[in-house]
Amino acid sequence: MSFSSEVKNELCRVSMQRPCCTRAEIYGAMLHASVFSHREIHLSTENATVARRLQMLLQRAFSLDCAPQRTGSKLHLTLTDTCAVGRVFDAFGYDRKSHVTYHINRNVIEEDCCTAAYLRGAFLMAGTVAGPDKKSHLELKSARQSLSGEETSLLLDLGLSPKLARRSSAYVLYFKDASSVENLLTAIGAPHAAMELMEAKVEKNLRNTINRQVNCETANLVKAADASARQVAAIRRAIDAHGEAFFPGKLRETVRLRLAYPTDSLSELAARFDPPLSKPGLSHRLKKITELAAAKGE
Repeated sequence: MSFSSEVKNELCRVSMQRPCCTRAEIYGAMLHASVFSHREIHLSTENATVARRLQMLLQRAFSLDCAPQRTGSKLHLTLTDTCAVGRVFDAFGYDRKSHVTYHINRNVIEEDCCTAAYLRGAFLMAGTVAGPDKKSHLELKSARQSLSGEETSLLLDLGLSPKLARRSSAYVLYFKDASSVENLLTAIGAPHAAMELMEAKVEKNLRNTINRQVNCETANLVKAADASARQVAAIRRAIDAHGEAFFPGKLRETVRLRLAYPTDSLSELAARFDPPLSKPGLSHRLKKITELAAAKGE
């Protein structure tokens, strides 16, 4: 099952106790229907849970009995009866004449809860959202640019700023930032899906932080190992050519300890002195030793 289907299944569990929100939700679904006209209303979906939700919404909002009919992978709910379609049009404030475009009647969705319900219905019919394992992306598709513009206004009322793109003959409102996706899902009734996305984002950020730390530490270890190898090689060349007495007394102990513990880090090697040296002090000595050995080699 896709993540979009999981989200829609969660949305279908939202209570339908408020009549105003029930009407607003089916309104959002109908404006994204395959057909929405004064002669016919046709809703189709591949999700059986969504089909049952639409059936219940029609019954509760308009007292209409419309059982889903399956054709292939899709389930269809169709209203062609003049009285049934007229009941819907009257509820949404439309006359029963032919319209090129049916604009959103804001009187149907005056309250914030109804705005969320409308968007829930729209998402059930025309929404998709990427899962936690993918980059954040939620979109709402419409066949009409005017409807996308009006829904942009609804989303702005909720504090969300979608982007609009044209895709073939459709218009798509979309979000690519995780916070907006999570906030919209929470607002329309899918908080568990929003939390799943949030947890995945936190886990991904934590994993990236750990990887950066490990890479940084590994790079530092490699850098320290390379430096130690160069120091040991320079010391050995100088001793082979001139003996240990080549190094002044103060540096001789450092030479002996570096040769004895070639894999020690600066901190570990500095702690072996009696009394212990500071890291900057040891670094200065090793730099001087390397310079002496290189100068003599020339």
